Amino acid sequence: MNYNNARHKLLVIHSQALQKQGKSLWIEDPKSSFELLNYEESITEEFFWAHRQSFILVMKNFIDNILDFDEFENAFSLLYRKVCKERDMLRIDLEYIDKFQPSGRPYHFGSTMIAIYRQFEEVQDEYTTEQQAKDYVKEKYLEFQKFKE
Repeated sequence: MNYNNARHKLLVIHSQALQKQGKSLWIEDPKSSFELLNYEESITEEFFWAHRQSFILVMKNFIDNILDFDEFENAFSLLYRKVCKERDMLRIDLEYIDKFQPSGRPYHFGSTMIAIYRQFEEVQDEYTTEQQAKDYVKEKYLEFQKFKE
């Protein structure tokens, strides 16, 4: 997807106008809603990437047994929610959208952090074990060690 600031702003404005009418962009125009979600995904990726050092440190401490699973879940969740809160405040900020330029990185750090966050639910619902979650975190940690930026 090629990022288009003007189109992104237009979709945000349209979505907000529909919300004021008690309507949903998803129901009124699913194609535009999907396009808006793709633009928002670009912002999400940038926010998570900007905090990558903190996420990677928490992951490393878990892999190195400095943090147990509960401590990792707590630390990771706090960081995750902080990033999501920052992102949520800016994803409808038209001035921010005007200036925003995605990096174009081919990998998906943000979506991987979301997947790790979802591992906590998987463990709680007993779909996976703490060790399986740890193995997943280690696999992703090693993948991100390849990227120097």
